[in-house]
Amino acid sequence: MTINTDYYGTLQEANDYFDHRLHETAWSGADVADRPKALWAATEIIDTLNFKGFKATVWAVLQSKGLADVPHEISFVLPNGVLSTASVTLEEIRAAEAAQVLEFPRGTDTEVPEAIRRACYEIAHSLLDGKDPELELENLGIISQGYSSVRTTYQRSQVPIEHLINGVPNALAWRLIRPFLRDGDQLKITRIS
Repeated sequence: MTINTDYYGTLQEANDYFDHRLHETAWSGADVADRPKALWAATEIIDTLNFKGFKATVWAVLQSKGLADVPHEISFVLPNGVLSTASVTLEEIRAAEAAQVLEFPRGTDTEVPEAIRRACYEIAHSLLDGKDPELELENLGIISQGYSSVRTTYQRSQVPIEHLINGVPNALAWRLIRPFLRDGDQLKITRIS
């Protein structure tokens, strides 16, 4: 499979996915020109998240320097810009990072996981259906609205739904993405003198 650098999956895969999906109207009813735009926007949403591991290109550089076992939660940066005690410079890491446009594939993977492609399709569907992640998050705090004399009452003490607070407008997509994310509660710091 060739990896697309604009969005996860392909238009044909997305069409096939939605051909088998029940209650699907946003994708099939969308203008054909808007579908790749929705996939691109969905990919942008996915790529803002904090994933476990390294991009495949970074992983390859680390592996070539004998650092394949470096835990993904830890960064070893010395004052001279060298990663760990091996000869990997920050410039090499940055170049490898820039060489791969999207966050996936990661590590030793050569393909984008099916779950990430499906999540992209689901988010694209939600976007085509008119869901705006920012608006969805704001609307969670509304407890009452009016019409005459136009009034809106907010309750800011409500805890936002996890997928919306992370900018993902689709709960199924969030469940598909979640296993690939770093644990936000863990922070490991290592000092090398």
